[in-house]
Amino acid sequence: MPSKKQQGQKKVHSHVIMWILLCLIGQVMYVPPVYSQGRDDWESVRKGFENPPDDCWPHTRWWWPGNPVSKESITWQLAQMRSHGITGVEQITMGPLFEKGNIPFMSDEFIKMLTYMVREAERLKMEVSINFGGPGWIIGGDWVPENERSKDIVPTSVIVKGPEIYNGRLPMDLTRTERSWEIPQTRLSGEENLLAVVAGKIEDGELKYGSFQLLTDKVSDGNINWAVPAGTWRLMAFWLKRNGDEPAVDHFSENAMRRYCDFFGGKLYAAFGDAFGKTVESMFIDSFELPNSASGIYWSDDLLEKFKRQMGYDLTSYLPAIWWTVDDISPKIRYDVNRFLHQTGIDVFFKTFLDWCQEHGVQGRIQPYGFTTDNIQAAGVTHIPEMEITPGEKDQHPWYDTRIGPKKYVASGAHIYGRPVVSAEVYTFMHWERYRATLEELKIASDGYLRAGATRFYNHGYSFTPEKQIAPTRAIGFAANISHTNVWWPYYPLLASYVARSSFMLRQGDFIADVAIYSPLANQWTHNVLNARKWTREFDWGELGNLILSNGYDFDLVNDDALQNLARVDDGKLNVGAMTYRVLLLPNIEAVPLKTLQLIESYVKAGGQVIALDRLPATSTGFKDNAANDRAVREIISRMFDGTGEKKYGLGKSFFIPGVIYRPIWWDQYASVFDPFLNTLRKVVDPDFAIDFAREGLRHNAGLSFMHRKAGERDIYFITNIQDRASE
Repeated sequence: MPSKKQQGQKKVHSHVIMWILLCLIGQVMYVPPVYSQGRDDWESVRKGFENPPDDCWPHTRWWWPGNPVSKESITWQLAQMRSHGITGVEQITMGPLFEKGNIPFMSDEFIKMLTYMVREAERLKMEVSINFGGPGWIIGGDWVPENERSKDIVPTSVIVKGPEIYNGRLPMDLTRTERSWEIPQTRLSGEENLLAVVAGKIEDGELKYGSFQLLTDKVSDGNINWAVPAGTWRLMAFWLKRNGDEPAVDHFSENAMRRYCDFFGGKLYAAFGDAFGKTVESMFIDSFELPNSASGIYWSDDLLEKFKRQMGYDLTSYLPAIWWTVDDISPKIRYDVNRFLHQTGIDVFFKTFLDWCQEHGVQGRIQPYGFTTDNIQAAGVTHIPEMEITPGEKDQHPWYDTRIGPKKYVASGAHIYGRPVVSAEVYTFMHWERYRATLEELKIASDGYLRAGATRFYNHGYSFTPEKQIAPTRAIGFAANISHTNVWWPYYPLLASYVARSSFMLRQGDFIADVAIYSPLANQWTHNVLNARKWTREFDWGELGNLILSNGYDFDLVNDDALQNLARVDDGKLNVGAMTYRVLLLPNIEAVPLKTLQLIESYVKAGGQVIALDRLPATSTGFKDNAANDRAVREIISRMFDGTGEKKYGLGKSFFIPGVIYRPIWWDQYASVFDPFLNTLRKVVDPDFAIDFAREGLRHNAGLSFMHRKAGERDIYFITNIQDRASE
């Protein structure tokens, strides 16, 4: 419920209450697609709620395992979907489950069947999205030339002691890390491309940069002749190699990406004709799940030269700092390498794909995490960003999933960069066993996605099978079966209607959140370059998401790009893109770009409120001018904070509160009414959704949640209990 203060400021219209009630009882009804974002014509909103547009109804991922399809079965399954409230498909080819009848991917026969599917979808007034590669969710295919496939840079090294003459082979053994996605290769084949050889002296367990010698020119046919100076040295070689056998395209090569888009997308464009941009509304790229070689990071042929042009210095002699501790410069170099790989990923992979889509009249839909790019900015540049991670997933994630992960990163990017529709891969792996998920569980999970900001659902999903009855051996084994093979299929339209109405309402107006949390990505970039596949880059958010969401607040994550290039300070508020925030949190941040901190200082001076949690920033990011930038960061922090609590600064205030994010001891788990962080937050800004814990006799909130949007003068609240029991 809105807080008392907010009740005095604004009127929550009865239409909002009507939405909440009607979400429970509507029938399956359709009208032609419209885009409803930002409307304030309430009569049209009422009609849209009663008859949600087609693009608000659930869509589904439609797996074709081996493509054993026929025209008859395509028509029958599309009709099943349409009659049960599914108005769109995302077609993806997977590996075969059948011994016979499979059609080779991208063959002429496959293209004919795909084209027939598009025409049938057009006849049924359904939308089509195509997975942009395959088989599987790889961005690639066997047509990609070997020299245009994905690559890594990997290190090899050996310890040598001098003085002596080292005359022998370069080290070839690879060092495995604990990354689960590494290729189990322990030695180079000898066919790799040598990029550089560097030697550094070891003192007190660290490499000393002042001792570094660039030895690449001393290598001949894989052998090196080097006069080793006195002391203990590490001889390091850096190689460019293919990262596995999968034919994934080189994500960092603009030429490879353009040729890939022109070939794969071009075949579809030629086949589908005028359906492209109409029935065929988008091309899809799944989350990035490329393997890495042992200790490898994603790389490409010309990146050392590009790094020199973009970052202003030659990385070659600094390469050891990516993998080893080099004096005190490793964090600075790692940040620069991460920032460079982020920008290269945006400029080459995202931009090339999205530009191709735009040139051909379709939208690009991407799950933007698991790659080198900033999840928030990557979501922001994507036409339709997509989230995942289902509440209750794999029998281990909580229903009331307040963890800060892909859903919040993607939604924040959409809010900040102005993407009105956020799609979601929903119901993935709710249980390890197939057919266990119930409609009640799907309803709870749906609310979790709606609350997180998703307004177009892609069920995960529907397996193509010639059988019209349940045949478990014919179904994809890693997903819920939301199809004619499930016993509750006749009742699924009730859930589809609920999702459609809710999605329609949650596209109205703009998202409202008073709290902005500074994204810790720059901080994480100083630690590690090897963890790009980790969706939060291994930042420990602890209980912060739960503390905020369970106590009547909502928030966005705000990245450096937005703060440096989009942010404006106005009347003590932080305006970022279309969003307005009333308080900024710094969550356990040690390193911060100087330009970002300067913006934060100007915000506080103008009346803003900033709360630093657990620690105060102490260092800058990046190698160039790092000593001067470090001093500037420390000076700003000493001006803004007193290190013990609250401080007035300019027209605003700063707060420092330790022990908020990581609370390992039971007596640190305060009840909500006594929590120091929450009481400070309440002092700065009232909750948007007030819960009187003391009156209700609650220690904490276990599932009651909300989403707030504002359309013109009207406030829209989505209120839900995201758990498998009543909230009393």
